[in-house]
Amino acid sequence: MNKPRKQTSRFTFVLILAIICLVAVLSARSSEQSYNGKPLSEWLLILKIGSTSTGERVEDDTEAREAVRQMGTNTIPTLLDILGANDRSKLWVLSKLKSKGFREMYHNPNVPTDDLHDTGVMAFGLLGTNAIPAIPKIKKLLGNWETCSGAAQVLVGLGPAGWDALTNGLYNSDDNVRGVTLWAIGSKSSMDSNVIARIMIAALKDPDMVNRTTAIRYLGGRDPAVAIPVLLHLLDNPKDYDWTVVGLSLSSYGAAAKSAVPKLLSLYTNHWNIELMWALKAIDMEAAAQAEQLMVNSGPLNKARESYTTTVLPNGKELIAGGVIHTTIPANNNHYLASAELYDPKTGKWTETGEMTTKRDGHMAVLLSNGKVLVAGGKDEKGHGLTSAELYDPAVGQWTVTGSMHDSHWCERMVLQRDGKVLVYGGGFDTYPILSHELYNPAIGTWTVVTNK
Repeated sequence: MNKPRKQTSRFTFVLILAIICLVAVLSARSSEQSYNGKPLSEWLLILKIGSTSTGERVEDDTEAREAVRQMGTNTIPTLLDILGANDRSKLWVLSKLKSKGFREMYHNPNVPTDDLHDTGVMAFGLLGTNAIPAIPKIKKLLGNWETCSGAAQVLVGLGPAGWDALTNGLYNSDDNVRGVTLWAIGSKSSMDSNVIARIMIAALKDPDMVNRTTAIRYLGGRDPAVAIPVLLHLLDNPKDYDWTVVGLSLSSYGAAAKSAVPKLLSLYTNHWNIELMWALKAIDMEAAAQAEQLMVNSGPLNKARESYTTTVLPNGKELIAGGVIHTTIPANNNHYLASAELYDPKTGKWTETGEMTTKRDGHMAVLLSNGKVLVAGGKDEKGHGLTSAELYDPAVGQWTVTGSMHDSHWCERMVLQRDGKVLVYGGGFDTYPILSHELYNPAIGTWTVVTNK
């Protein structure tokens, strides 16, 4: 007998709750500031996309910018809501705004909440130092990883008072908050350069590797007397610091960082990292030329080289063959290679093995069923297509010539078939397209043209 009453009571409760929510939303919307008959959110929509809720194009946003400035500090409550929205509260924040177009744009699940924050950052930027009263609440948003990026960008623009609040993010327990704070200070603030340098040097002790790397990046270009000795010291400890970023930061000083050249050269000849080459070129071209010659004569076939092949052998090692090295000192030049090496991913070590019979660039390679590696095609030093093919035998580390293809295939792929034969697709360039496919028979070492239908 009590069940209908209970259901009525629940319905009444839900209805009252819905009415309260509706009243709250309508009340919040009524509190949104307006200028010349348009609510703040409509002016923000114009600033963001250059059109109104009705689709009318606004080519000049001068009036919209002036509208935000005229509303002044009265916009702060709404802008704080926008800046503090997260994935859970975004819909509630949007429901309080009057602009239909603004609500619809950010209701779209494909538009990230960060983009909504960017709108708040833009509006706070128009207020300038008039937004200083909002600092205590923005400071709270800085402490939350979901809202810290927008908060940091606003604080950066508020001068010394904002900077003082921003530095609180450096002591946050969340790695992301500290990282965003370093990014904002290093890339967006107009703080004194020496102050920024001290902040970045202190951040080199941050427990998070990503944050230490950020600090290294923004230490570059500061006072050389302060920064260069610190950066040099970091090169001695590659386990705790990304020395490729250290090298790039040093490169910002040009010849003034010449004391770093011996260490950069040593790291380069041990790791052959292309970013270190860029650093050497910025600091000392003579040293960079020396490094390029080392790469051409004895460097491993890593990412400093191009258009080589990598084939995983049955023992887990990788056969790296051929390719080209592009050097720029004293002039642009391409060095085509016949060299081959074995890379052991377990130890990270490179071992030289027999050279191919032909220098190749843009060639193809595949592991055969018998454990040998077939390499075919590509281009030679003059850019001519190659028809030749050869086999690598891991047992003896040597190459032997096998049957040639009927046409010069390059920049394509070879596929091992179930029957052990190898299919080469067309290939070539737009100026010289190759339509035919060819099939290699390892049992007799010959190729057969397969018509491309």
